[in-house]
Amino acid sequence: MVSFFSFQSSTYAATTTTQITQVGQPLPAPDPGWKRYEETASGFVFEGPAWLVPTSGNYSGSEKFTMNASLHSVKFSFFGTSLRLTSYRGGDRHSLVTVNIDGINYTYSAKGAAQITTLLFEKNNLENKVHTVVVSAVNSSSSNLFEFDALDINETGYLVSSQVISPTNLTANPGDSKVNLSWEASSNATSYNVKRSTTAGGPYETIVTNVTGTVYTDATVINATTYYYVVTALNANGQSNYSNEVSAKPQGLVVPDPEPSGDRAVLTITLTTGIEKEFDLSIVEVNAFLKWYDTKDAGSGPAKFAIDKHSNNKGPFAKRTEYVIFDKILTFEVSEYSTKK
Repeated sequence: MVSFFSFQSSTYAATTTTQITQVGQPLPAPDPGWKRYEETASGFVFEGPAWLVPTSGNYSGSEKFTMNASLHSVKFSFFGTSLRLTSYRGGDRHSLVTVNIDGINYTYSAKGAAQITTLLFEKNNLENKVHTVVVSAVNSSSSNLFEFDALDINETGYLVSSQVISPTNLTANPGDSKVNLSWEASSNATSYNVKRSTTAGGPYETIVTNVTGTVYTDATVINATTYYYVVTALNANGQSNYSNEVSAKPQGLVVPDPEPSGDRAVLTITLTTGIEKEFDLSIVEVNAFLKWYDTKDAGSGPAKFAIDKHSNNKGPFAKRTEYVIFDKILTFEVSEYSTKK
């Protein structure tokens, strides 16, 4: 008679993985620095026919196995740097199981001397980001069972839950030594985590947890540095995948007097690319620009501002208008014409 074993989720207080147990040894509970997810956790997707759940001879009755002779797979995503797969090892288990991590294939065998809850596969030193994993086997039979019992990952990581909807439409507006973030709420989230990187695509560091609203100001940034942000949603089922990624480059600003007193002035705008734009404008137009900038810096208003180029028309144009974009402005300067004669 074949026996099946599995164990409930558990966590430890350690913050780094500890390699106490080696592949091939029994692992009835996670090593310090690891946490366990049973296959019943939200996030595992089982594909292929005739997955079975044992009703006797097992620890918790929550593992799944198949002896159907076709391709079967278990798909999931997780955030972290390390993963382990544990299951029963025996003479009637599959000898060639494929583990595909981010498109790279690895393999393991579960066939061998009978041993409950065995550490069968381990992968460490992955980038600290979300990874996509597919565990699969083909041509299972009564003497070649494919079984999936439990996943261990490093304690600071998490299994991406299929039951938590990711936030959408994340935006970032830079200011002086700050970045203002906002996003659209996830329909089933109870809180959010904000993650940041200085590299596009991550890996990301979680900078704040348990945000209950849909806005957050990151005031731990350094001017002239580009930051990349994503947000995840959480509820009782776990944590979602990333939102869309956004970037922002906070800048210290040279702000002129709020109300120039002359009749005209030259507005010089330096863009983040280093290009300078000069506009000869009336004071009314300059003040309109300043009002738009202050409003946008406070988190509201349009992202662009239209500047009439007046007599600087090349060609048969009735009017030429240049638009400046808020998050592309590095500094600006107002030079008022002297009223002395």
